[in-house]
Amino acid sequence: MKAISVIGILSACLVGYTRAACGEAFAQCGGNNYDGEVCCVAGTECEYVNESYSQCNPVEDSSDDDKNEAIVDVDVTVENDEDSTEESDNENEKKPQLPKGTGIQYFEKCKNPKHWAMTYDDGPTEYADLMLDLFKKYDIKVTFFICGTCHINTKDPEFKRIIKRMYDEGHVIGNHTYNHLNLVDLTPDEIVNEMKLVEDPIYEIIGKRPAFVRLPFGSGASEEKVMNTLESLGYHAAINWNVDTMDWDNTGSIDYSNKVITEKLGQPLITLNHLAFDGVTKENIAALAEFEIQYILSQGYTPVTMDECLGIQAYQ
Repeated sequence: MKAISVIGILSACLVGYTRAACGEAFAQCGGNNYDGEVCCVAGTECEYVNESYSQCNPVEDSSDDDKNEAIVDVDVTVENDEDSTEESDNENEKKPQLPKGTGIQYFEKCKNPKHWAMTYDDGPTEYADLMLDLFKKYDIKVTFFICGTCHINTKDPEFKRIIKRMYDEGHVIGNHTYNHLNLVDLTPDEIVNEMKLVEDPIYEIIGKRPAFVRLPFGSGASEEKVMNTLESLGYHAAINWNVDTMDWDNTGSIDYSNKVITEKLGQPLITLNHLAFDGVTKENIAALAEFEIQYILSQGYTPVTMDECLGIQAYQ
C-alpha cells in the first residue's frame, strides 16, 4: 500500500524535523539537516550521538527536581494473575516509564545505533495471530500501526480481540489512520476524523490513546497543516522508516529484504513490514519475518518497540 515514493519527503524532513524550542530529556538537539534550536532544558545537555543526531541527555549532577523529570524510572511491579485486567498484569508494565514527547517530532530511525524497531502496518489482519505466535517464539516485541478499514474493520469483534492480544503481549499500538488516505489532501477536520476513528476504538480496548502515528504513504511530515493537527490531538511522533522491505510490492522477497537491510547495517534501524500484502501466504509472511529476525539479531542489534527506540512514551 506504499504506492507513493517517500524519497522526496524524507530528504525534505529527515530525522531533524521538529518545531519545539529547547528540547526536553531525550529530545533531538542537533545533527545534519536539523533546523531546530541547539539547546536543552535545565537538567539536560546536548550530547553528540552521530553526525545525524544529537540528543538532550540528563545531567548527573542536576537538581533533584530536574532528575525526577528526566531520569527513566525502572522500578515497576508485575502481577502474575493471568485473569486480572489490572495494568500491572500487562506485558507493557515491564517497560520503564519513559518521558513524554515535546510537541510532535519526525523520526525515521532509532536513537541508539544498535537498536532495531520492527514495525508492521495495516493490521489487524487474518495473519495477526500467526505473526504474534512467531514473535512470542523469538521473544520479539514489535510496533503495530493500526488501520481502521484496510483489512479487519474496527467494528469487527476480531479487531478488539487482536488489538487486545497485541497489547497484552507487550507490543506497541500506533495509529495508521482509518481509511489510509494521504493526509496532505485532507482538511484539518478530515485528518481529525481519520485519526479518531482508529484512536477511539483502541482506547476502548486498551485504555490508552496512541502517541505515535505512521503517516499513510509516509506523506505529510513536512506539511504544517498535517503536523499541527496531529500535535493538537496529542501525538508525539510521526514515524517513518529507514528500511522498507517492500513486501507489499514483491510478495515478501527475502532477497530484496536482505539487500536493503544490509545497506543500512551500522545505523539504528526501523524496518517496515505489513500484516498483509499482494501475494501473501502464511508461508511467505512468516518466512520474511523469520529471516529479518535471525539476520538482524546476528548483526548484534537489540530489538525494541518504538517507545524505547525513540525514548518517549508510546501513549498519551
